[in-house]
Amino acid sequence: MRNVLLLILFSTIVFLTMNSCGEDFLYKEPQGVVSTESLNTLEGVNLLLIGTYSLLDGGGAIAGWPGGHAYASSIRNWVWDTASDDAYKGTASGDFETAGEVERYIAQPTNELIAQKWYTMYDGVSRSNDALRALAIASNNISATDIQLLEGQARFLRGFFHFRVQRMHFQVPYISEDIVSPELVANDRPIWDDIEADLQFAIDNLPDAFAGEPGRATKWAAMAVKAYVHLHQQEYAAAKPLLDNIINSGRYDLVDNYTDNYKASTENNIESLWEIQTAVNDGTNRGYNGNPDSWVTNPLNPTLPTCCAMYQPSQDLVNAFRTDANGLPLLGIGGPKYNYNNMANDMSIPSDLPFIPETGNLDPRLDHTVGRRGIPYLDWGVHYGASYIRSQANGGPYYTKKQMFSKAERSFSSHKSFARATSINNRTYRFSHILLWRAEVAVEEGDLTTAVQLVNRVRRRASNQLVMGKVNNTTFESGYVLDIDDTQPAANYLIGEYTSFPDQTYAREAVRMELRLETALEGNRFFDLRRWGILDQVIPAYIKNEQMFRSVMTGANFDLDRNDHWPIPQTQVDIQRGVLIQDPAYGGGS
Repeated sequence: MRNVLLLILFSTIVFLTMNSCGEDFLYKEPQGVVSTESLNTLEGVNLLLIGTYSLLDGGGAIAGWPGGHAYASSIRNWVWDTASDDAYKGTASGDFETAGEVERYIAQPTNELIAQKWYTMYDGVSRSNDALRALAIASNNISATDIQLLEGQARFLRGFFHFRVQRMHFQVPYISEDIVSPELVANDRPIWDDIEADLQFAIDNLPDAFAGEPGRATKWAAMAVKAYVHLHQQEYAAAKPLLDNIINSGRYDLVDNYTDNYKASTENNIESLWEIQTAVNDGTNRGYNGNPDSWVTNPLNPTLPTCCAMYQPSQDLVNAFRTDANGLPLLGIGGPKYNYNNMANDMSIPSDLPFIPETGNLDPRLDHTVGRRGIPYLDWGVHYGASYIRSQANGGPYYTKKQMFSKAERSFSSHKSFARATSINNRTYRFSHILLWRAEVAVEEGDLTTAVQLVNRVRRRASNQLVMGKVNNTTFESGYVLDIDDTQPAANYLIGEYTSFPDQTYAREAVRMELRLETALEGNRFFDLRRWGILDQVIPAYIKNEQMFRSVMTGANFDLDRNDHWPIPQTQVDIQRGVLIQDPAYGGGS
């Protein structure tokens, strides 16, 4: 049963209106209207918080069809992940071209997705501050315990929304509840310290859990976010105790099966520190409570009840799942790097012509993450290639899997009349993140023994679950008869553990690769590359390979000074002229 956090509030403050039906209008509140005074109560503050939580899916910022706001502001960051080497914008040429500008590194300050992300993140900040202001007024009538819980959540959310907008841009304004004129606050510095202060308050004041309400932020969620904030600044010593506290708490562990992190039936499990709660078939129009941010990121295929083939896995990502004779990734140290050539793919091969999928060794997480020809696509049948794909030339031959509901779970994880809307929660922070971030810290400290143990713990779990169903068909012509052996693995899976990390350079690359494989297509790849300081190594090489694989990338060019962050939206610079400073890489000024 879903909790109260699924209530969507489209506005946090509703103003009184007047209605001339006699003198008593001075004393009666109009029907359907909430007064600001009624929000200055325990119940009112809680409702304001619920309205703030509702923005986490990106779709609550505007009424009606969420459109680009939801996609730009997705908790999955999928639009911005297309600027990494993990994903393509996908779909057909000309469709959602504002995201195509992100993919090709040509997005300008006028790109509407940049403005929509800014709008939604600061709407979240504003809602957090509304809750804090109401709490300050109502505090005399609320218990100290409730004040602590409400303020802790509001400051967690404020810190989280500020974090999400800070890592998009070079500098952004920090807006607190005591600022009377937020439009006069300049973006004259990075706001990391302010974000950390909000998150530390949440750590100090939030409980271990909220009974029956798993979507609410806890002290552990706040620790995870604050640790990640420190990692974005290379503050490894500050991240270490936070990560150790989570690991040593005994509250969290890896679930046995990797895919239990992506199914509606296994939500809020022992691996999840914080996940965004969703629901469908709950009475909301078109399933708006069912992750509207991802309505367009599942396959567009006549055999599946979904849409629209946006956010497709890259060939570079698929190549990364190769393993050597010991089941280890191809790191390029003492041997060929994973991208030495492209893994077998059916690019430009019609479904009715022969194709044999990759026969080499593969990490099994590949086929839990990526849908590819000749491999079962969850329990919907076999991915049969080009006729399964909207546009190979634009989006490549692959589809995502992590956000797609299974056929077996469709009755409760998909909206009955609008199948795009699903109730698969987003596991925003989970225990595997914590283990691998802690391994990063260990590498930077030179503690390679701890690093290898943590990485192996994640890899050991990955070996537990294989995609089953060896498909013997090499063609999928009209009317084909499926020849599949369900007792055999779908591919040649081989994943092993490291015996040691011989040096820091090797360890660093191994940990970074593990984080990529474990969390692929979960929206953090671009930001991870930037915080590691390797965007200028990875992205130009990626573009070069892509230009040989997809013509849409012809002419794409990555400029580190310009493309490591997105510009401040021009609409905001214009509105706050003389206050907001544009990124110097985009001309600076205000």
